[in-house]
Formats: sequence, structure tokens, C-alpha cells
Amino acid sequence: MPHADDTARRLSQTGTSLYAVLELKKGAQPEEIKRAYRKLALKYHPDKNPGDTQAGEFFKEINTAHAVLSDPTKKKIYDQHGSLGIYLLDHFGEEGVKYYFIANSCWFKTLVILCCLLTCCCCCCCCCFCCGALSPPPEEVPKKQQKNVYCQQPNVCSQPKRSGAPQKTEMEDE
Repeated sequence: MPHADDTARRLSQTGTSLYAVLELKKGAQPEEIKRAYRKLALKYHPDKNPGDTQAGEFFKEINTAHAVLSDPTKKKIYDQHGSLGIYLLDHFGEEGVKYYFIANSCWFKTLVILCCLLTCCCCCCCCCFCCGALSPPPEEVPKKQQKNVYCQQPNVCSQPKRSGAPQKTEMEDE
């Protein structure tokens, strides 16, 4: 019985361990995958091997390998990124896989570092603090120093106008 070693169980980026479980070469066609799965599933099925726990574990690995390699989307991601890509696909979706590998690429990291060095800024955070865009608002002027907002001349009106009949001010009386 073939034994899947520990390196095949770790998250890899090579994309060869599931093919090794099904005893296939990388890039196998769907018909070959189906044929290999049926052959190994019959050989290691728990009903054919009662009491053999290793056969049951290997049967689970065979099913996992078949589930990934028989789905065209998962197979494409697995061939490109290995089991790490499948893990990311399960947790973040197809777009998440794409963005993860873009953000972890050498070119992206170099671009971010160059932008930071050229602009002397990390994501404009320090510039917003330097120029005052993110500084706290100035304290409000105390009420005693506020001008009368109801009249344009400071000493003419002492009270705000009331609704209803128009009021006369000192200036209108003259």
C-alpha cells in the first residue's frame, strides 16, 4: 500500500502531491484521473479492508485528491499554486487566491517599497498628519467671545428677533 508521506500533507506550492496520491503524472486528463480514482478506491475501500485503519486513511486521501482534480477550477488553481492555492480557495474564493499571490509576488513588494521610498511616505498616513488633514479640530470659541449672530451691528440688538410682528431697532427710530 502506498504511503502518503508528511511532505505530501503539508501545504505545498508545487502541485504534485495529489497526483502522487492517485499515482498519476502532473497534468493528467480527466479520464485518467477518473480511471485511477476508481482503481485505487476499489483497492483501498474500508469495506474491502475491514479493520485496516491505514487503508481507511488512504481512502480519504484518494477521495480528497479526486475531489480537487476532477473539478476544473480547483485543478487549475492546484496546478498553478499547489495545495496552498486550494486552501486559499476554500477560505477566500477564487478572487482571494488571485489577490493573495499578487500581493505576495516579488514585483508587487518591490513596487510598494519603491513607492514608499520615492514619495517619502507610507500610504500617505504620515503626510496627512504632517499637513494637518488628520489633526483634531480647533477648540470652539467660548460663548462670551461670540458675536451676536442675529444682528450685524454688535450693540444695536441685544436680543434675537422674535417671530411675529417686526421689531424696530434704535437705528430705525431715527
